[in-house]
Amino acid sequence: MPSASWSTVQLAEFLEVFEVLEMLDAENMTRIAVDRVAAAFDAEVVALVLDETVIRCLGFPADAVPVRLLRSASEVRSSILNAPGIGEVHSVSASVSTAGCTMVVLRAGSPFDREEETLVRSMARALGLAMTATDRLTESRVLAERLSERQYLSDRLSQIQKSISHRAPLQEVMDSITQGAAELLGADVVGLRIVGLGDDGRPIASLAGYPDEGLDHFRSIPLNQGFSGGAFVEGVLVSTGDYAAAARTLGTAPQELIEAAMAAPVHHDGRIVGVLNVASRDVGRVFTPAEQEILLRLADHASLAVTDAAAVHALRDSLEGERFKASHDALTALPNRTTVLEMIEYELHHADPAAPLCVLYIDVDRFKLLNDMYGHSFGDRVLIEVASRLRNAVREEDLVGRLAGDEFVVVAPGISAEAAGALAQRVTLEMTEPLVLDGRGTQVSVSVGVAESAAGLSSEELLGNADVAMYRAKTSGRDCVVSYDVQMRDEMFERADLEQEISLGLKAGEFVPLFQPSLNLATGEVHSLEALVRWNHPTRGQLSPDAFLALAEDTGLIVDIDLCVLDEACRRLAGWTQLHPDLTISVNLSVRHFAHPEIVEFVAEILAKYRLHGSRLWLEITESMVMANNEMTLEILRSLRSLGVRFMVDDFGTGYSSLVYLKRYPIDALKIDREFVDGLGNDLEDEAIVTAIIRLADALGHEVIAEGVETAAQQDWLIQSGCLYAQGFLFSKAISADATEVLLSQALTVENGLL
Repeated sequence: MPSASWSTVQLAEFLEVFEVLEMLDAENMTRIAVDRVAAAFDAEVVALVLDETVIRCLGFPADAVPVRLLRSASEVRSSILNAPGIGEVHSVSASVSTAGCTMVVLRAGSPFDREEETLVRSMARALGLAMTATDRLTESRVLAERLSERQYLSDRLSQIQKSISHRAPLQEVMDSITQGAAELLGADVVGLRIVGLGDDGRPIASLAGYPDEGLDHFRSIPLNQGFSGGAFVEGVLVSTGDYAAAARTLGTAPQELIEAAMAAPVHHDGRIVGVLNVASRDVGRVFTPAEQEILLRLADHASLAVTDAAAVHALRDSLEGERFKASHDALTALPNRTTVLEMIEYELHHADPAAPLCVLYIDVDRFKLLNDMYGHSFGDRVLIEVASRLRNAVREEDLVGRLAGDEFVVVAPGISAEAAGALAQRVTLEMTEPLVLDGRGTQVSVSVGVAESAAGLSSEELLGNADVAMYRAKTSGRDCVVSYDVQMRDEMFERADLEQEISLGLKAGEFVPLFQPSLNLATGEVHSLEALVRWNHPTRGQLSPDAFLALAEDTGLIVDIDLCVLDEACRRLAGWTQLHPDLTISVNLSVRHFAHPEIVEFVAEILAKYRLHGSRLWLEITESMVMANNEMTLEILRSLRSLGVRFMVDDFGTGYSSLVYLKRYPIDALKIDREFVDGLGNDLEDEAIVTAIIRLADALGHEVIAEGVETAAQQDWLIQSGCLYAQGFLFSKAISADATEVLLSQALTVENGLL
C-alpha cells in the first residue's frame, strides 16, 4: 500500500492530542491544539477567533494581540496581510464550529499550497469535534454526579467517551453504547441502528441482550416503523410502561414478554439518522425520568460518535486528492520515487520467477546545462515532453515514473534483460526527434541504465543497480544504453570517491595551470600563453584533465577549478609583465559560468587585484556555449568585453556551427581544432576546411590560431596559407610556470627549438 502522505501524517498526529480528551479541559485542549498547528505549518501565528474576541492566540504577546487584524483574516479563506512585528504574512482560515469560532494561521515566507489549506480545514474541524465532545463529556459528568444511585454511570459514560475520542471504529462505539445502556438501565434488550453511513448503504446496527442471529433481522426493520419509529419520526424520546398496548395502538405485533420500552433519536448535522431503544421484561417496570435522561445522554453519545465518524470519513475523503499528490510528481503527474519503489517491491514479491522484472533508469543528458541557460520554465517543459515520450515508448503494462530532477524510471515486469535492452533502445530512439519550444529547437538525448531482478534483491537495490548502469552510460559518452553488471558498482564508488577528492583538492590548492605558448610563425616570438589545468594529486602525481574533467563538468566542480586556474594564471602573467608587457594569456571557461553573472564580478576583481588590463586576458569558449544563443550569455560576454577581455572560440569547426553567432557575439579569434591540423599536407579535406576557416577569420577581422601543430610540414602549410599563429608540441608542450618563465627570458626562436 502507498505510504501515508505528509498531510495524513500531520492530521493523525493532530488527532492524538484528543486521545486523552477526558484529561483535558477546554483551555488546555485549545492551547495544545494551537501549538500543534503552529508546529505542523511552521507558522508564526495561530489564533482562534470567536465573533469580536480572540479566545486563543500563539505568536503575539497577550497585551498586544491585533484583534482587528485576526478578525479580518478570519473572514476570508486566504489572504496576504501585514502583521505587526512580523511583516508580510500569508493567511489561511477555517471554521472550527458552527458557533462562529474560526482558526486563523499566519505564516511568513512561502504561501500555503492546496494540501496545506485542506489540512488546516481538517484540523479545524477535528478541533471543533473535540470541543463538542468535551462539552458533552462535561455534561455527562454533571449527570453522573446528580444520579448518585448509579455510581458507575460516570465510569460507563467516560468509557464510551474514551472510545469516541480514541477514534475507535463506529461499530465498536455502538456496541459499547448498547452494552452500557443495558447495564445502566437494567434493560433486557438494547438496540441501536444508524442509517446513511454504511459503505453498502445498509444500516449499521448493534444489539445487546438478544441472540446474535437476530441482528440481521433487527437491522432490516425500517427505522420509522414500530414503537421506536416514533422517536425517529418525531425526533423526541418516547417511553411506555405498557408496550403491548402501545404496539396495538400502532397496529404492530407486540414483542413477546416485553413490558416497558423507550427510544431516543440519534442526530447528525441536525437530522435524525438513527434510534437507540431499550426494553425490559420486568412486569410493572416503568422507566423513570432519571433513566430517560440517561438514555438521552447515551443517544447524545451515539450522535457524537456518528458525527465524529462522518467527520473523519469526510476528512479522509478531502485528503484523497492529496494522497495522489503525495504519490505522484506534480510536474509530470507520473508516479514519484516512493510509488515506484512500492511498485518494484510488489512485482518482486508477486512476479513469476520465470519472468524477471527489469528496471530502466533514465537520465536526460546535460539537462542542468539546458536548465541554466534557458531557464527553469523551459526546463520544466522539456521534462514534461520527455515524460510524454517515455509513455509513448513503453508497453502498456510498464510503469513510468519520475524520481527527481531529470531522472525517470521505467518498471518493466515480465521481460527478459535482452527485451529490456530493446525497450531501452526504443526509449533513446523516441528522444531523437528534435524538440521545439517557443520556436527554439533543442536536441534531447537520454542515458539509460538497465537492471534485472535477482533472488534476494530489494526494490532499493534493484533501482540502485539500474542507477549505477545509467552512470556508466553517461560516462561512456551519453545517449546510450548500458546493462548492469556487478563491477559497475565498484566504479560508481570510485566515481564518488573521485568527486570527494576533487573537492578536497580544490581546498588544498592542488589544481594548478601549466602553460603552452602559441608562436607568431613569421617571427618565431611567443604570441600568447594558454593556461591548461593539471591536478597535482597527493598520491597519483600530476593528472591531466582526462582523469577528472568530465566528472568535474557533470558535478559543477569545474566552475571552482576554472576560477582557481584563472586566478593563478593572471597572477603569473602579472609577474611576467615587466619583461613582456604585451604578453597575453588565454584561459578556458566552462559553459556553466555563463548561466550565472557572477563570473563578470570575479574577472573584474582578478584584473584589479593583479593590475592587469583586460585586453591581456583571453577567455576561450566553446561553440556549444555560443550556439545556445541565450540572452544571459550574450549579456555576460558583453559585460566582460567592457572590461577589455577578448574571446576566442576553441576547437572551431567541431561543434554544431552557425556563422550567425560570429556576428552576434563579441568574438576576437578562432582556434582551429587539432583534428583538422593533423591532416595538413596529406589530407585535402582537412586542408580545405582549414583554408576556409583562415579566410573566414581574415574576412571578419579575427585572429586565427592553429592548435596541435606537431610537424614541420604542418607548420609550412600554415605559413603558406596565411595562418599567423600556432601552438603545439612542435614548439612546446604545456610546461610549469617556472619553466615558462625560463622560456620567456631566453627569447628562443622557432628555429632554435623550444623545449
